[in-house]
Amino acid sequence: MFLALACACATHPVPSPPATPVQFDPLAAALATIRADDLVTHVRTLASDSFEGRFPGTAGEAKTVAYISAAFGRLGLAPALDGSYLQPVPLLAATVVQDARLIARAGGKSITLRWGPEVLMASPTAAPRTALARLDAIFVGHGIVAPEYGWDDYKNRDVAGKLVLLVADEPRRDDDPKFFEGRALSRHGTRAHKDELAAERGAAAVLEIRGDEHGGVAWATLEIGARAPKYLLEHVAGKRPAISGIVREGPARQLLALGGHDLDALRAAALRPDFAPVPIAVVGDILVETSRQSITSHNVVGLLPGRTRPHEYVIYTAHWDHVGVRPSLAGDNIFNGAVDNATGTAALLELAEAFTTLRPGPERTVVFLATTAEEQGLLGARHYAEHPLLPLRDTAGVINMDALFPFGATKGMTVVGLGSSELEPLMDAAARAVGRKLYADPNPEFGAFFRSDHYPFAEKGVPAIFAVGGPALDPAAGDVVDLSRYEDYVTTRYHQPGDHYDPATWDMGGILQDVVVYFRTGEALANSAQFPNWNPGHPFRAKRDAMRGG
Repeated sequence: MFLALACACATHPVPSPPATPVQFDPLAAALATIRADDLVTHVRTLASDSFEGRFPGTAGEAKTVAYISAAFGRLGLAPALDGSYLQPVPLLAATVVQDARLIARAGGKSITLRWGPEVLMASPTAAPRTALARLDAIFVGHGIVAPEYGWDDYKNRDVAGKLVLLVADEPRRDDDPKFFEGRALSRHGTRAHKDELAAERGAAAVLEIRGDEHGGVAWATLEIGARAPKYLLEHVAGKRPAISGIVREGPARQLLALGGHDLDALRAAALRPDFAPVPIAVVGDILVETSRQSITSHNVVGLLPGRTRPHEYVIYTAHWDHVGVRPSLAGDNIFNGAVDNATGTAALLELAEAFTTLRPGPERTVVFLATTAEEQGLLGARHYAEHPLLPLRDTAGVINMDALFPFGATKGMTVVGLGSSELEPLMDAAARAVGRKLYADPNPEFGAFFRSDHYPFAEKGVPAIFAVGGPALDPAAGDVVDLSRYEDYVTTRYHQPGDHYDPATWDMGGILQDVVVYFRTGEALANSAQFPNWNPGHPFRAKRDAMRGG
C-alpha cells in the first residue's frame, strides 16, 4: 500500500479541491432541539389523570409546578424570585351555594330564575352572603359609554341601587365596518368593562343577557365551570357591583315580558345612538351565598440572562392550569386539558430548551412564565402585570401560547388582533420560514384578544402577541385541513373531560410549526435593538409611549 502511494506521488496527479469547511448554524442547532416527541412527552404527562386537571390550589397544582420547575432546573434557567422559580399568587376560592336565585315580581306575578340552568351570578368580591331586595330593573342597552364613537347608553340616567340588564357585545353597523372596530369586539364590549361602568354609576347588580352559544361556548359549558370554585385575586382594587353575572336568553325574555317589554324590540332600540335606558317595571330579589377560602397558587418563572443586555426582557407566557375534577359528574370527570393548555406549557418547555442551547446566547434576557389561574380570568398574568418581577418598561414584548391544535401542519396562522403591534413583522417573517401566512381572527366578535394571558400585559402598555396555527383563510393558499376537527374540539371537548391526549388521532405537525414560529419570533426580538410599540391609533400606544418616555 505504501509503495503504491509512493509511486502515485511520484507522478503528477490533479490536485483535489480543498474541502469546504462545514459552517455551524447556531439557529438551526437550536431549532433541532424542538422535537415532536418531546412535546408529546410533556403533554402526555401534564394531561394525565394523575395531574387531576391541574386546578390551582390542589395536589394537581403541586405536581404541575414541580414538573415545570424541575424542567427549568435541568435546563439551567435562573430562578426569578429569591432563588425560587415560584411567584406566589394569593387567591380567594369562592364557591356559590347552589340555591342562589333571582326572583322577579311585577303586577302580582313572579318568576324565579334558578342559578345554573337559567342564571349564573356571583359576588365579584366573594362576599359570604349577598341579599338584595326590591331592586328596580332597568335595561341599559349594551351598557357602553364610548365618547370616541359618540356613544352613551346611560344618558345620565340614575341606575344607583338598581338591577341593570344589558345585552352582550357592541352595537354594529353594516354600513360602517370601522364603527366599534367592525366585527371585532373592543374593550367597550367586554363584561368586565361594562361591570366597571355600571358600578361607577352605583348599580347594585349587573346581568348580561346571553344566547345559548354566545362566543362559541355552550351555556352548559359555562354552567359546569360556574359550579366549581371560582378564584379571585385576594387583593383587588377598584369598585365592583355587589352582584355580577349572566342570564340565559329564554329566562331573560320571561323577565322582561313580566314587565311588559319585548327583548327583540329592546335590542333593536339599543342599536340606535339616541337609545336611553328603559325602566322595566320589575323588581328583583337576589340571594347569593358564597363559601370562601384563601389559597396561594403560583406562577412559575425561569430566566435565561441576556448576553449583552440582561436588563431588557422578552417574555413567553403559557398558562399551566386547567379546570380540575368535577366529582358530581358520572364517569370520566377529570378535565385533563390536553389542548388547553398542556400544549402551550409543553411549547414553553421546548422553547426554554432551544434558547439554552443557542450559541451565542440571546442579547436580551428571555423569560419563561407559566401562569396560574388563566381559566379563572387571567389571574396569574394579571398578578404578574401588577407585581412584575422584571420592569415592564424594559420588557420588549410578550409572546403568548394557548391551546395549540394537534391536527397536522397548516399554511395559516391566526393572530388575534392582527394589525395591532410592531411585533407582527417579526412573527410574519418567522411564519414564512415554515411556509405559513398570518391571518386575522375569523371570529373577532368572540373577543379572543381579551381572553388569554397576553392581555394583562397589553393593558399595561407592553406589546403582546397571541397567535396559533390553523387553516389558511385564503382558499388559494391550498390548505386542506379539515375544519370539522376544529369544530368538534370546540363543541365537544373544549373545557370538557374529552380534552385528553390521544396518540391515535393527534398529529403534532402543526404544533411543531407553532413552536418554531414562536422561537424564531422571540429570537429575533431578543437580538434586536428595537423596543416595539403598538401601531399608530391603537388604544394602548399612549401607555407604551408613556412607559418608554416617548
